[in-house]
Amino acid sequence: MIRTLFVIPIPFTGISIPIYAYGFMLMVGFLVVIFVARIKAKREGLNPEDISNMGIYTIFVGILGGRTFYVIQNLDSYKHNILSIFKIYEGGLVFYGGLLASIAAVIVYTKIRKLPVLKTIDVIAYAFALGIVFGRIGCLLNGCCWGDVCSPDLPWAVTFPKLVDANSMINGSPAFLHHLGLGLVSVSDSHSLPIHPTQIYSALGNLSIFFIINAFFKHRRREGEITLMFCALYSVMRFTVEIFRDDNPALFDGMTISQNASVVVFVASVTLFVIGRVKLKRAVS
Repeated sequence: MIRTLFVIPIPFTGISIPIYAYGFMLMVGFLVVIFVARIKAKREGLNPEDISNMGIYTIFVGILGGRTFYVIQNLDSYKHNILSIFKIYEGGLVFYGGLLASIAAVIVYTKIRKLPVLKTIDVIAYAFALGIVFGRIGCLLNGCCWGDVCSPDLPWAVTFPKLVDANSMINGSPAFLHHLGLGLVSVSDSHSLPIHPTQIYSALGNLSIFFIINAFFKHRRREGEITLMFCALYSVMRFTVEIFRDDNPALFDGMTISQNASVVVFVASVTLFVIGRVKLKRAVS
């Protein structure tokens, strides 16, 4: 866990600017998405510059949507400290909130620029999974999105340290604070209990999705199929990873918000994919 990657001193001012791991990895993920999407856009007959320009708007809208969903999901943590809502560098984005907001931004941009909507979204979806990999590495460095307690004999189990501020007050890591609140560790302990590295699970899952989509791209038969496949695969992966996470409370049905959203997204994606293929088959016959 490395929340601050490095500090940039401002000469003659005595002020230093910390570069937070979470925000830095989000930026890296964004640049990777744009770079890969530009290459794919050129091969698909789209203007790479449109992808770059659209990406600038989409990243801000996506972060806003992801943060809004996170704050709603954790409203009790923010209602007494409104300013904490803006501390995005500390982590706290819900993927599905960012996804919905990003799709809306892409649709609006493509309509304004009169670009092929489905083809453009497919190009973004193709690169999106790879960008999420870097975002999840940022989660690991930041300590958020932590996993459930596991056996210490699990070879890849991880622990997160107890962090203290300048006043020697315990202010992290999130996993340690969570375990402390549950009485699983004491203030004298230096680390959390062993937990599943769900950030790595998610990163590996998204990397797998990227390679699957890359292999499927040449077999697509309709525009929009890449996006639907991404949504279906991601929903399965996210539902599974949520089983091992411990940062999201279960709802009345025993599933987390993200698991419920995954079920809806999976059903909708598969249904639309099948309907599209059936219509295409009828049109050919």
